[in-house]
Amino acid sequence: MTPLNEAQLEQLKEISTHLRQVRQQKSIRIEEIAAQTMIRAGVLQALEQERFEELPEPIFLQGFIRRYGDALGLDGNALSHMLITNVVCQDSKNTRNNLDKKRNTYIPLILTYILLLVSASAGLLYTLNPRLTAQSVTPEDNNQQSIVSNQTNRGRETGN
Repeated sequence: MTPLNEAQLEQLKEISTHLRQVRQQKSIRIEEIAAQTMIRAGVLQALEQERFEELPEPIFLQGFIRRYGDALGLDGNALSHMLITNVVCQDSKNTRNNLDKKRNTYIPLILTYILLLVSASAGLLYTLNPRLTAQSVTPEDNNQQSIVSNQTNRGRETGN
């Protein structure tokens, strides 16, 4: 489970104590609640016995508290929102602090477009420029081409 701060732990303790007391007042076994809510009995026991390290992430815990409260005839939404409001507020503060600590490495979009335009232009210039393609032919290729043309010319001369 995500570590909770002191306020969140206190809130979770209050909620779990309230749920346990209501369940015991109504003489409902934890196995009955587990069957009705489709939550494992071990998770419900960990919640009631305040073994919070065995519980899942707070967002799942919110759903468990809501279903558990509804099964007991309480307002499960209100119970779960008490916990999640506390968790969300704390998480958003932590996220904001982490973002403030990071260096701002912003690359303007125009710089990316300019780089892309220059590379595309260079590629087109290289592809479409006939002087560059003529210079790219190696001297060995020129020798082979001249040998082939000489043989062709000789064949024409002998054939005539």
